[in-house]
Amino acid sequence: MFVQLRSSRRAAGADVPDQEQRIVLPLIHTPSTQTLLGRRLNIPSDSHPNILGNYDNVQYHVEIEVGVDCAGKTRQKFQVVPDTGSSDLWVPAENCSKCRTGTAKFDISQSCNAVQVGNRITFRYGDGTVATGGSFYDAVKIGDLEVAKQLLIQVDTMESDTHMKSDGILGLAHHYASDRGLRGETFVSTLFREHPHLPAQFSFYLTGRGTAGGRSELVFGNPDLAHHSKETEFQYGKGDYMSTTELWLTSVWSIGWSGTGVDVTFPDRGTLGAPALIDSGSSLLVIEPGVYDRLISELKWRFTNCHDLPEQQIMSCDCPPANDLSRVPQLVINVIDEQSQQFPLCMSPDEYILESVDPIDGRTSCVPSIQRGSSSQPVPLIFGMTFMRAFYTTFDLKNGRIGFARSNMSPLGGNAKCSADAQPLLRRGIWFASLLVAVGSVIFACYVFLVPAGRVDISRTRSREAQEGLGAAPASGI
Repeated sequence: MFVQLRSSRRAAGADVPDQEQRIVLPLIHTPSTQTLLGRRLNIPSDSHPNILGNYDNVQYHVEIEVGVDCAGKTRQKFQVVPDTGSSDLWVPAENCSKCRTGTAKFDISQSCNAVQVGNRITFRYGDGTVATGGSFYDAVKIGDLEVAKQLLIQVDTMESDTHMKSDGILGLAHHYASDRGLRGETFVSTLFREHPHLPAQFSFYLTGRGTAGGRSELVFGNPDLAHHSKETEFQYGKGDYMSTTELWLTSVWSIGWSGTGVDVTFPDRGTLGAPALIDSGSSLLVIEPGVYDRLISELKWRFTNCHDLPEQQIMSCDCPPANDLSRVPQLVINVIDEQSQQFPLCMSPDEYILESVDPIDGRTSCVPSIQRGSSSQPVPLIFGMTFMRAFYTTFDLKNGRIGFARSNMSPLGGNAKCSADAQPLLRRGIWFASLLVAVGSVIFACYVFLVPAGRVDISRTRSREAQEGLGAAPASGI
């Protein structure tokens, strides 16, 4: 699924879907190598990184090759969006109508071993695009990994123009939720079945456009944490919600702003918290309306000249002088781990505030990368690329869970701590004083009820005799 942003005054004009509203940005292509030309020194042998191209921080793409080399025919190359929010792998067919101009097209007659299945499959995307195509089996290569027989769809019909800047989509969901017999296996299921020696996980290392020294990667197998993170291990969220869906979901206890006291919880969800989709095909953080309204109201007064963009469902404000975001709080996401304990994921303002330049007058605006979602979206929280640039994120197929580690490109340090508590030291002091009073009260009550009755009677008798002695003083001898 895609959530994109338009940094222009002109409305995007896209239809609002039932599940999710899309926002569209004019995209600037940043050229980059699509395959890893040279492996880093000391890279683990079971780690397979692939460089991702970046379209203006709202869409990433990776190169795949379909087919095999044979007499007079070669593999056909495509740029596809690696999308954890969908299941299917599709590319445009040679006769595709309304496909983007310049899109690479798949010519099945030029494939040596493609086998058509014949089933027609339809995709519906959040910007109103509807795509339909026929299914077939063929070999697929990504980087230095290849699968011999993968189900693909060649799209031949698109009912509306798409805002995609890539050729197709590489769905990375862990399985199909329905029609599994019809659609075969997802790409990641096939990949790790045909390469059983690999750790069954893939990881996203996303960097911003123009980031010095950093290139985005999609890593299959060993995540090679040391080369991508400031931390030495992943923190894994609870994966209970994934047992009934193909989506990559984790459990979130609360979301709020550091040091403000604004911390939205989900009491109706119980100890599992709220399901959050970690979606590499979405640009922003898409939050259900009730939660969004509570969060954005706290953020809004910290900026000037804020105004809502109704069609895009985001807020745009004037940036502070010198773009100083030091007075803006961190975003605090409290995730529930596998032991039902909470751990915070902190995002600095530099990570969730986007700068948007108006192409008409060149004016710079600050846009929180938080979108007001729909009450009918599949889950309350969708964390897209903005979130994934802050954390090196691994998707563990074997154990059905998602892990997070601070990206080495993040401005925050490893194992950064944050809390939504307002005046946490004062609150802790009051809590500690209350605890001491409560303990003292319990000790006194225990003394009153547990001291032997005889000792109490003796004490009372001695006290009474003392009083009588004082009252019966001897008379004066005068």
